[in-house]
Amino acid sequence: MNFIRSLLPTGKHRLMSGNKSLDLSVITPRMYAMSYPSENLIESMYHNDQDDIAEYFNKNHPNKYLIFNLSGIPYTNKAKFNNSVIDYFWPDHKAPPLIDIFNIIKEAYIYLQKDIENVICVHCLAGKGRTGTICCALLLYGRLFYNSEDVNNYFSYKRFKQLNKGVQEPSQLRYIKYLDKLMQNKKYIELKIYEIINVDINGIELKHGEYISYKFETNYYKEFDSDNYKTVRNGYIVIGDVTINIYRNDKLIGWLFFNTHVEEIKDNRIFYDIKLIDPRFLLNEKDYSLMKVKVDIIPYKHHNPNNKPNLLVDEMIGNEMVRIKKMNEFLNYAYKKNSFVQDNQILFFGNEKNNIDEVLNEIKQI
Repeated sequence: MNFIRSLLPTGKHRLMSGNKSLDLSVITPRMYAMSYPSENLIESMYHNDQDDIAEYFNKNHPNKYLIFNLSGIPYTNKAKFNNSVIDYFWPDHKAPPLIDIFNIIKEAYIYLQKDIENVICVHCLAGKGRTGTICCALLLYGRLFYNSEDVNNYFSYKRFKQLNKGVQEPSQLRYIKYLDKLMQNKKYIELKIYEIINVDINGIELKHGEYISYKFETNYYKEFDSDNYKTVRNGYIVIGDVTINIYRNDKLIGWLFFNTHVEEIKDNRIFYDIKLIDPRFLLNEKDYSLMKVKVDIIPYKHHNPNNKPNLLVDEMIGNEMVRIKKMNEFLNYAYKKNSFVQDNQILFFGNEKNNIDEVLNEIKQI
């Protein structure tokens, strides 16, 4: 098995456990990143073998580890890991709901605070985009970094031995920047409801008979084009996490994510060029290299007498208020003086030296 893995061009930092090569990287001494620990023989050749990973953590961190599984594939036997596995899921190559970032941060930091010997591990399938998004968020929240570019470079270097291999999907990077922006300015999240009036998608080379269309998703990837969410101007009400799915005829070709509470919206418009649209490989496709998206979006006045009463929208707003309250409570905890978050050693053991600056200096030499 190790011989087969040695032939695979993973380009990742791997750990040796005895004579076993694990797709497991040390991001900080108390935070690991890895690929999915599979029970399938073929998958375990290029990801991880579940028994090998369980053996490593049970031997090196007995009863002192917590695994965050972002893959959407549940473990069939969590008992191998002392049931220390928490499942989250959002689709591959896509941004997480903002509330999920905060929920994972909260669970991770509370666990790390309980015992100085506790460690966490994050994985999706390959241990790259979704994993990197959460690792970067944890590092930003702990004030180990003060800008999103440095934190992604650090993750890329620690996971892949080089830069530009970490988080690459534009929307995932956008959500890392959201947290960076909030933490830098010690801002809280305010409820902002918008109405999308129009979406212009252009710059795509179309053949005869082809057309471009789009649909929205809002909060937890529920696609809708129902009249229940339409306004008197035939716009669509959006709140919180918003996805715009882009179709070429009936085929989904791309998407973009933003959050209404954190996104900077100027002059009632948002512009996205191809570098800001997912998935990133569209940038190299000739048909899409000039694609641009313009979103006409205005604040939605929920209690405007011209708007019809809408129980579905009322419910959507109520649910979002609950999410905002939870996120702001944990932001407030980070902003307090003498909070454990202010001690940026939380991802290191005891008095162990924080070597982040040394690593960043190494990165600058690349």
